Amino acid sequence: MKKIFLLGLMCLMGFMGAQAQFSDYGVKLGVGMATIEDDLSTKSPVLGLNAGGYINFTFAQSESVLAEIFYLQTGLNIIHRGSNFEEIHEHENDLMVRTGFYHALYAQIPILAGVHLELPIRKAGHVVGFYLGPAVSVGLFGRYADRKVTPGNPAASANYDVNVTGTSTDRDVFSHINRLDIGAIVGLSYEYRNFTFSLFIDHGFMATSEGEDVLQLIENSQSGNTDNSKVRIPNGHNNAVMFSVAYRLGSFSK
Repeated sequence: MKKIFLLGLMCLMGFMGAQAQFSDYGVKLGVGMATIEDDLSTKSPVLGLNAGGYINFTFAQSESVLAEIFYLQTGLNIIHRGSNFEEIHEHENDLMVRTGFYHALYAQIPILAGVHLELPIRKAGHVVGFYLGPAVSVGLFGRYADRKVTPGNPAASANYDVNVTGTSTDRDVFSHINRLDIGAIVGLSYEYRNFTFSLFIDHGFMATSEGEDVLQLIENSQSGNTDNSKVRIPNGHNNAVMFSVAYRLGSFSK
């Protein structure tokens, strides 16, 4: 169902894009709450961030009377996602409680289709809207931190930008992390003059991990333990609720 939904959105926006023209461009910044939706180990959200630029396309040349209310938007965002977690796992026949956090930065390209309508009030220029569409995100780098609360066990942390800077052994430890995420964005907007204020949900459909606990793998490698048979965690999905402010820098019209 998720694949059908995303494919349908892409086909619709591809059809709309054939008649679209460049309209305007700007920058945006958003903050909110980000979590990994696994329902088991996530304890609390982390600060989610969105920062980037956008380009709008409109349908001014279309003969349709509805063309003025539709638009397409794309751009490039750098987004911060992650979660605080708490896990209980077995270690040498003892139950251990482990807390920590996961942070990751992604480069994201959204393709959004929207409608916006000017409010019928005396003072012109107040516009409300709705938009949705798919987004493709690629993980750049991030950090896992393991803060054990069980006495006698040290904390551990590691960066996973080792695809660029690390050795082949370093990369093997993080090989199960899924850096690609394909998701959907849906939101509401309010425009006034050059500013657009939005409240939106950004949900990823691809699991952030293939099921192995990277922190336990690191611990095992440091201790010389070669038994990774119990190194399993739930497959979580990125999810964020965000508030953003965009500012229109200019227009492509003459």
